[in-house]
Amino acid sequence: MKKAMFAVLVTFVFLVSPILIVDGHAKFPNRPVTLVLPVGAGGSHDLHARGITGIMSDILGQPMIVKLLPGGAGMRGHAFVNSAKPDGYTILFTSNGFDQLVPQTRKVPFNSLKDFTAIAKLNHAQPLFISLSNKPWKNMKQFVAYAKKNPGKINFGHSGVWGAIHTPAMQFVKAAGIKVNFIPHKGGGPTLRALLSGQDDITMGFTTQSRPHVKSGKVIALAVTGDKRLSKDKDFKNVPSAAELGFKGVSFKMERIFMAPAKTPADRLATLRGAFEKILKNKSFKRFMRSIGEKVQFVKGADYNKVRKERYDGFTQLIKAMTGK
Repeated sequence: MKKAMFAVLVTFVFLVSPILIVDGHAKFPNRPVTLVLPVGAGGSHDLHARGITGIMSDILGQPMIVKLLPGGAGMRGHAFVNSAKPDGYTILFTSNGFDQLVPQTRKVPFNSLKDFTAIAKLNHAQPLFISLSNKPWKNMKQFVAYAKKNPGKINFGHSGVWGAIHTPAMQFVKAAGIKVNFIPHKGGGPTLRALLSGQDDITMGFTTQSRPHVKSGKVIALAVTGDKRLSKDKDFKNVPSAAELGFKGVSFKMERIFMAPAKTPADRLATLRGAFEKILKNKSFKRFMRSIGEKVQFVKGADYNKVRKERYDGFTQLIKAMTGK
């Protein structure tokens, strides 16, 4: 009886083991990939992700699912990906601010430069100062004059402390010599909704989410950060730059980056990087980017990794300049 049972067991193992071996070496990915966004719904990252993930699903052969995890100025989402198994199935769609700036301003359970690696940089964008068109100002000069006459009475919404809105907003407030109430929200989407509802008086946003509201006349764009106008954007080409208005230090460029845990196996990281390189030639992707009025300024992950430390150090100096510490 025992011999018979042993024979059955051996036969079972013999039949099943090839399946286990094949599964253990299955082609990556063989199940859905989760794309974590450390921001709320409706922001520029969310809008990009909703259009890109369907195309990436076709390229990878498996669904790419968006998971929104706002909070902690983007650090909740980063911590989630850092704690996930580094197998390539949980990746991050984030920004240079969340990767290189915010972790320097608070205690976080990871080292951004050591614990994450870049898959690809998709593009970058300059944030715009925007407000409702029914406010008592119609341009930046009028806004500054109003703010000086009403110190502490302006609600300035932002997407998280030291984020892509809060940082240039602080630069501007300091340069303009005004006092405002900074109101934090969980991402660019919630920030825009707070402006549209009248909860906030002014905020900053990107062309992606601001465009329909500017075109409808409900929102006006007061200025774009940096020293150059968005001259090739038909909807925003006439918006003055911060520099030409006299605020030369108000400059911030948000880079949209796909990242993975640094311990992700090299072959799986290469597959992810390759998929994002393939998307550049995809006609649906090109149409989508045109439809939201965004350019593609693609940088390969390995190349972007080379500049992260330098950018990190640059933000260190920015923090010191802003805080005096």
